[in-house]
Amino acid sequence: MSVAARARKRLGAWYTPAAVVEQVVDAVVGERWAAGRRADPMRVLDPACGDGRFLEAVGQRLDRFGVPHALHGVDIDTAAVDAARRRVPSASIVADDALGRSWSGAAFDLVIGNPPFLSQLAAETTRGGASRHGGGPYADAAAEFLALAATLVDPSGGRLAFVLPQSLLAARDAGPIRTALDARCSMIWSWSTDELLFDARVRTCALAFEFGAGGRDGTSAGTKVATNGAPLDATWSSVITGRRGVPQAPADAELAVDGTLGDRAVLNANFRDEYYGMIPAVGDHDRGAPLLTSGSIDPGTSLWGRRDVHFAKRRFRAPRIDLAALDERMRRWAERRLVPKVLVANQTAIVEAFCDPEGAVLPGVPVIGIYPGECGAASAAGAAWEIAAALTSPFASAWAWHRSAGTGLSSGTIRLGPALLAELPWPSGDLGVATAALRAGDVRACGRAADRAWGIAADDDLFAWWDRALRRIESRRPPG
Repeated sequence: MSVAARARKRLGAWYTPAAVVEQVVDAVVGERWAAGRRADPMRVLDPACGDGRFLEAVGQRLDRFGVPHALHGVDIDTAAVDAARRRVPSASIVADDALGRSWSGAAFDLVIGNPPFLSQLAAETTRGGASRHGGGPYADAAAEFLALAATLVDPSGGRLAFVLPQSLLAARDAGPIRTALDARCSMIWSWSTDELLFDARVRTCALAFEFGAGGRDGTSAGTKVATNGAPLDATWSSVITGRRGVPQAPADAELAVDGTLGDRAVLNANFRDEYYGMIPAVGDHDRGAPLLTSGSIDPGTSLWGRRDVHFAKRRFRAPRIDLAALDERMRRWAERRLVPKVLVANQTAIVEAFCDPEGAVLPGVPVIGIYPGECGAASAAGAAWEIAAALTSPFASAWAWHRSAGTGLSSGTIRLGPALLAELPWPSGDLGVATAALRAGDVRACGRAADRAWGIAADDDLFAWWDRALRRIESRRPPG
């Protein structure tokens, strides 16, 4: 990576394509709304303005409407500030960090832009702790800008429009910021794409909000729409799920529920220490326990020994962990996991869960392990089958999509984690039929029966969506 590219990555300086700028401005700067603003001139802010392309587009639009305006921009990159001043000489643009700047008394009619995308998992872009603006330690810097912008918008009909990483729609550490915005404004427009539009290689979306009363250009706070025509609900993930055709999962109040999965099991995933601890013991040999990676897990089954596995930059067909080759800490780790359990792939189009009732295999990284507790089943093995059956259902997959859309490595997947799956409502109905079907290898019959345990009547749309994804997974399986 060049010096310039590294600098751009550190700053999150990924400039917006002109077509996206135009689409966002079209969505929020309507003539009736602009003409109806009381401010004279209308105040517009881009808190991470880069080379000024959003400010330029908004200014041109307001000029065409004959609406007086004052454009303001802030950027931490002095070279970008110089470029913005050349592009929009009438704007007031300063070199500063908007997140640390004093904004006392500021109120803007429109806050718009494409804030920096700065992952908190990378050493060169992390801020090293929780967000100052309400997010958790792993909330992307873009979420911080969104929270800041919400405090700068005129609460009486002002608007906010940002280009954002899709992961922000469902990321747990951005949850408090989403909740705070939901209390103050309505999402009036959204757009998303599967294309990687920026050099940052991040899938993006664009969201627009209106604060206070409904809009004056035909869009009210109670009429939320996406560019695909699908209604937007309180779950921000609907920006993606609506476009991808993921059916709505029944709300908890409509289900027969008895607590959550987390009430009945311990859920965890292995991380870096376990990964490196496994390496000396992994091989295509006949010693020890099979190592099951995410790529070896399909709904209701394991492909171990049938599909090649890449682990620690090596390729294996049937990898095992030689317990004798583990150090003492890792041997204790293995003993705790060689028990009845369910293993779940972490990147998935639908939930892919494999039951290990005998405790014979070990989970790779970052496979999710679910270990039954006291849940009223006859045995830990029986409880594991019940958990696997509940997860192998159309409802569980749709439920997960509406809480995780935008988090996957590809546009057609979501990222699952222990904390998310622990919140899955547990069905109060009998899972016996679903469990028997899963034991017999009939995944579809399991899915239908598991949904009935939640009190979900035959839902052709829900099942058809899940079945299409299942067929795609099955089509990619190796023979055998």
